[in-house]
Amino acid sequence: MFNQIIANMRYLDVLAWGMEHIAQNHGFAADTDDLADGSVCIYGGSNVPTLQDVIFLCEDMNIPRENIDNSGWGIEVEFSQQWYDEYGKNEYEPTGMEMWKRYGSVIGM
Repeated sequence: MFNQIIANMRYLDVLAWGMEHIAQNHGFAADTDDLADGSVCIYGGSNVPTLQDVIFLCEDMNIPRENIDNSGWGIEVEFSQQWYDEYGKNEYEPTGMEMWKRYGSVIGM
């Protein structure tokens, strides 16, 4: 069950779900309303454990670490049109090594 995913989720969908999942796991709120503008964020989640989960998520999503901005108000991840064209619109295949999600949870649920 560790690497289960709801069928037909794109990288972009998993990125949004992952940010919300990480925020919830750490007691913060996520904002995924700016997907069309190329960013997602976690408000208040600038601590090390939350940041590390976001780094793991971005590694799985093939988003470079320099696209992660960690500040006093939270963590923002930006992605480009090139990333969307290359990864974001494609279906995500779980690796079973999603270190950013809680064990036993299904991606998308």
